[in-house]
Amino acid sequence: MKRLFALIPLVVFAGLLAVLGYYNFHKKQRYTPDAMVGKSVPALAIADLDTGGEADLKTLVAGYDKPVLVNVFASWCTPCVAENPTLIALKQKGVVIIGVAWKDEPQNTLKFLAEHDNPYVRTLSDPDGRLAMELGVSGVPETYVVQPDGKITFKIADAILPQTVGDVEAALGVK
Repeated sequence: MKRLFALIPLVVFAGLLAVLGYYNFHKKQRYTPDAMVGKSVPALAIADLDTGGEADLKTLVAGYDKPVLVNVFASWCTPCVAENPTLIALKQKGVVIIGVAWKDEPQNTLKFLAEHDNPYVRTLSDPDGRLAMELGVSGVPETYVVQPDGKITFKIADAILPQTVGDVEAALGVK
């Protein structure tokens, strides 16, 4: 009987571990940092791979009379390759997409865009992550819907795939 009582704390501890383990691995919440939604994009000049000069995102977006998709990507990012066909389809629907190459070397970005279809009207290079830091980027790919006045109205912190493109189209007002 003494042995049975000695095992009770061990059984209770194992049960507690099982319950905590179950809840840890079955969480439904996902951290999606969207602190910049409702705020303006930063006016920070970075390298423009298309012109060879510098450009700032706020000025580029202001040049269009409709919402612009700002896609933060990298040549080394596998989900970025997966979302590329969806971005091409959005471009074919008339969506203006500006790419921001995050923590990537310009030559790698240009090679990536040459190997895959280029969905961007302009491609900015952010090798040190300064612009991405101000946007609140936590990883790639991340995509923002930005109004002509520079205000961010929507963010998706994941690849835009056929199953998620509807939310982006709705945020852009695309049919």
